[in-house]
Amino acid sequence: MLLALKEVFALKGKFRYRMCYEKGEQVRYISHLDFVRVINRAIRRSHLPVTYTQGFNPHPVFRIAMPISVGVTSECEYMEIDMEEYIEPQKAADAFNAIMPQGLNIKGACLLHEALQDFNAITTARYRVCVEMTNENTPDLVSFMGLDEVVMLKKSKSKEKEVNIRPDIHELTIDSKEGNIICFNIEVSSGSSYNLKPELVVDAMKKHLDAFDYTFLQVHRLALLTDGKALM
Repeated sequence: MLLALKEVFALKGKFRYRMCYEKGEQVRYISHLDFVRVINRAIRRSHLPVTYTQGFNPHPVFRIAMPISVGVTSECEYMEIDMEEYIEPQKAADAFNAIMPQGLNIKGACLLHEALQDFNAITTARYRVCVEMTNENTPDLVSFMGLDEVVMLKKSKSKEKEVNIRPDIHELTIDSKEGNIICFNIEVSSGSSYNLKPELVVDAMKKHLDAFDYTFLQVHRLALLTDGKALM
């Protein structure tokens, strides 16, 4: 089966690998542009047979799925890298991990095949969001999720407008509560065409629930999903 798969990719002239990596506390404030620089440097230092674009300024061919915001940590980031020849997926992951900075770690790698969904097919994302409350009240999530409309000002790169975000909040539960520290599990719509940030969901709770006031402590991405299934 593996030989047949390798032959199929060889006929297409490339081997595309999907890698799952985590972004820890040490690099939570690194920007997406800086992360791209880190990957470019890691590719050069790894000596892996990565495919480069043609032209005056060639650069390695790789894609990143749904980059997270600065300050957010994650255990389920994904990227795809094209290579000119077959490398054992684990060896490719090990080569990157040997030179990655602390906080960036390749958790797994595989040769891309048709059974894996494209990044553009991502539909939802799961997060754990921890906040420090100004009181020890437990927010009424049943009441909040029972609302027909949750209208919030949603900002994008080019504009901002009021949007009903309620249809895009698929899950909202309390993961843990210790005193005035509460951690929520939140699943929201996510993808190339529409993306709802979990921070906006918590802001909406402040707007629509009485006595709910807080300071953000941590936002951590748990999963990127396509119709409920992970990308690897």
